[in-house]
Amino acid sequence: MAIKDYNTTIRLKPSKTVLTFAYIKRANARLDSGDNNGAIEDYNEAIRLQPKSSVILTVAYLNRGLAKFNMGDTIGAIRDYNTVIRLKPKNVILASAYVHRATAKSKLGDNISAIKDYDDTVRLDLENTDFAAYVYSKRAAAKLEISDNEGAIEDSGTAIHLDPDLAEAYGIRDAAKSNLGNYAETV
Repeated sequence: MAIKDYNTTIRLKPSKTVLTFAYIKRANARLDSGDNNGAIEDYNEAIRLQPKSSVILTVAYLNRGLAKFNMGDTIGAIRDYNTVIRLKPKNVILASAYVHRATAKSKLGDNISAIKDYDDTVRLDLENTDFAAYVYSKRAAAKLEISDNEGAIEDSGTAIHLDPDLAEAYGIRDAAKSNLGNYAETV
């Protein structure tokens, strides 16, 4: 339903600002519905229409990166996240860009660089404790991948402290303890 309304808005060719937001909103709807190609096309059009608007650019590049990542274009996604980070948006969008870039880097097996991105995210003083717990848990997983078991235990403990229901963090902590031979402390 929303996509149909955005199609109508775009067809009516309103002011450039309204048109740009219609492309962004339709792209977001397409992304949510799994139409990654359509989302990328709409984000590209929004970028073309408003190449100087940092707000439009950060949203368009961040979400276009998600669409590219969903399609398996991990390198393209990282390029888009790099652009968002260079634009220096507000903390929430910047944190999202760092986390998504870290996830993409981990997928490529570059856990050292992923950890650095998670470090940058943590330095942003995250207000949302659920998101902070997620970041610590993801950093713990990356540390586990590079055999930094102590770091994985510390980060997963922080994640658990922030969100005691985050099951992934318990699994990471148990795996790290097992790697250190602390079987009695697992479970």
